[in-house]
Amino acid sequence: MRVLFVDDDPLMRRLGDHALSDLGGMSVVTAADGVEALDMVDRVAPDAIVLDYLMPGMNGDEVLAILQSSPATRNIPVIFLTAVEDEDELRRLVAAGALDCLLKPFDPRTLAEDLKAVLGRVPGHDVSPS
Repeated sequence: MRVLFVDDDPLMRRLGDHALSDLGGMSVVTAADGVEALDMVDRVAPDAIVLDYLMPGMNGDEVLAILQSSPATRNIPVIFLTAVEDEDELRRLVAAGALDCLLKPFDPRTLAEDLKAVLGRVPGHDVSPS
């Protein structure tokens, strides 16, 4: 499984890459912002996206809206990774099309396990180790 991990913080990108590739057995590509994320979606066709909610320039919810507006990308599972703990905001993100919202800071092993659990509920997504 190929996962696009998007976060403006380089440390978070390294942690996400480690969590999902080393601990989760997934192929990981990273992006530093929303514009780069949309470019990477076109180039690498990820099976899933872990998307930071608050980023400069283009927020994660704007990226999600663009993905949801295209037949080619609307079925890519998106999971938000965020420090926002406002329950109403998190519910809004899920209502907008995200599968789940995971809170920062995160434990790398927990991130990999949570992503596999969430994606295991999505038809057609094999989350067994590669």
